[in-house]
Amino acid sequence: MNLIRNLIPKKREGNKMTEKKKVKPTKVLDHLVHEDPFSKGVAFCPGCGLELLLRFIPQVMGNDIVITGTPSCSAPVLLGQNNQSWHSLSYFGTLMTGAAANATGLARYYRKAGIDNTVVCFNGDGTAADIGFGNLSGAAERNEPFIYICYDNEGYMNTGIQKSGTTPFGATTTTTPYGAAATQGKNLRRMNLGLKMAMHKIPYTATATLSDLDDLAKKLKKAKEMKNQGFCFLHILAPCPTGWGLAPHNTIEACRRAVKSNYFPLWEAINGRIRMTKTVKKPKPVATYTELMKKFAHLSEADLQILQDDIDYEYCLLGGLSVLEAECQLPLSEED
Repeated sequence: MNLIRNLIPKKREGNKMTEKKKVKPTKVLDHLVHEDPFSKGVAFCPGCGLELLLRFIPQVMGNDIVITGTPSCSAPVLLGQNNQSWHSLSYFGTLMTGAAANATGLARYYRKAGIDNTVVCFNGDGTAADIGFGNLSGAAERNEPFIYICYDNEGYMNTGIQKSGTTPFGATTTTTPYGAAATQGKNLRRMNLGLKMAMHKIPYTATATLSDLDDLAKKLKKAKEMKNQGFCFLHILAPCPTGWGLAPHNTIEACRRAVKSNYFPLWEAINGRIRMTKTVKKPKPVATYTELMKKFAHLSEADLQILQDDIDYEYCLLGGLSVLEAECQLPLSEED
């Protein structure tokens, strides 16, 4: 910090030099207390939100975390290349069908050995929502003591941009293309993975994005604190410029508009009890979000209305659940 202060430019008043008013660093920096374990150049696409996320997590949670993951967009960097590594973290690769089962084994071993460690199961939506959901749900039901982080880029971006369960209505992918006789983009609505996990009533569930880093950091810290109580799940929106047709410089702006339109609301749940961590007083139309990317470029007004209705419904559902504990009282039976 002394070096930073020495670099603050000064302005001249008469023959005197006076310091400009010091600008207080953003509070996000207060969370970055650990070194970045990744090399300066890594094999991610330009503008990939995943790189920011991967660098951010250990700087907040610590470099002693043990990451386990599967074939995905993160795998080329986490696994390394040839006999070289892109980072200094502990990493264990596994199959998409058994990601949470693998993390379970690691967490149980550390607990049995008396080693205080944090296992982070780090996967995309293809593993979390589709191929590996069975053992993800099983680990949550058993309340296994590890953290599962799903970076959601809404499709199988590493294997050819195919649709997944979290791909939204109308989006074009290689398996739901626009222009073919049988399809005009995905004709089904996305699943709400975060809400699905909250209904397991695990110790901690949360959503986060790359545009609200203070919120993300607080949730990472809370998950690390609560993993001793059992299973913790974070659902993080991570735009894919390559697969979405998004300009690389708009990655953070896409996250920002996703929150402001309630396309991806920010909330957390402790033991299934939901609380909104950021409330948008005047939500923007979803069109302000979809206009940034080519995968939605073909949507008609009618299509946009279907997407908007789905977003409004999910947000009302979340809002209702968030006040349920305070307002809902179970009726007493006649015996009572």
